[in-house]
Amino acid sequence: MIEQLKAHVERIFAPYQNVKSAQELEEELSQNLREKYNDYKLKGYSDKEAYQLTIDSIGEVSELIESINLQHNELEQAVSMNFSKQRLHDCDFRSVSVHDGKFNSSDLKGSDFSYSDLTNSTFKSSNLNNCTFKEVNLTETFFKMSNLKGATFKGCTYDRAYFKGCNLEGLVFDGETFNQTIFEHSSLKKASFRHAVLNNVQFRLSDAKKIDFDDAKMDKLTYNFLKGAKADLSNVTLL
Repeated sequence: MIEQLKAHVERIFAPYQNVKSAQELEEELSQNLREKYNDYKLKGYSDKEAYQLTIDSIGEVSELIESINLQHNELEQAVSMNFSKQRLHDCDFRSVSVHDGKFNSSDLKGSDFSYSDLTNSTFKSSNLNNCTFKEVNLTETFFKMSNLKGATFKGCTYDRAYFKGCNLEGLVFDGETFNQTIFEHSSLKKASFRHAVLNNVQFRLSDAKKIDFDDAKMDKLTYNFLKGAKADLSNVTLL
């Protein structure tokens, strides 16, 4: 009968074998049921009666397991999406999907975000020195007061991305396509947008004279923002 009890518990927990908390609960329940079964036998119940009474005492264990599983998944997701206030030098974030992720006040120096989806993520007061952003989805990603010195951007999606008060000095955005992107009070000294396509991009800068827009293509709105910031637009094409 003890083996039958064990087999019964294993059948209950079979759908939850990948949940560590469920495995621990299975071991604990098996031990408790063995003790209950032995207690019923000591009270004079037959093997069959003791077995049935023990099984009846289990109750709705599946509901408890599902609750644990749900809590486990929610906690795992919450932790995986929040990387704020951490020191994460040279971390490998390649090919990850982190929608609505938070990387605020973190030191991410030298980390690689290549081929990742960072849609609607936030980088506030973050150190992104020498980070790599290759073919990254930066749709609606918000960079605020972050250091991006030495960062590499190549083949990214910048739709409605927002760079506010960031250090972008000397960065190369050659050949990139920007759509409704905003650069507000960010340092872009000696940054390069050669051959880039800029559509409805807002450059809220007081001085863009030292930014290279050679052979870039842009719409009239972008052109007017840059003209107001005294950028050299002598070799750009209007879309």
